[in-house]
Amino acid sequence: MQVLPTKLDTAQALSLATEIKADLEQNRWVHLNGKSVEMVGQACLQILLAARLTAEKAKLPFLIEDPSEALRYGARLLGIESLLFVPLT
Repeated sequence: MQVLPTKLDTAQALSLATEIKADLEQNRWVHLNGKSVEMVGQACLQILLAARLTAEKAKLPFLIEDPSEALRYGARLLGIESLLFVPLT
């Protein structure tokens, strides 16, 4: 399980994408913990959504465990909360 950083901003986007992409390319399930996230930007939310959709297409599990209120709020603003926090098993 990967613990998401406190600040998921544009500076973190490439690192986040690289780590998740590696899991998906190796057919490993994506298991993230979002409890520490205090700030999330649009770029990181887009990466998380793209990863979830990619996992779904590949029939791989995807889970963001314990999303913080900040993470949920950011997803809600983009209209993706219901997509992002439904576990794929």
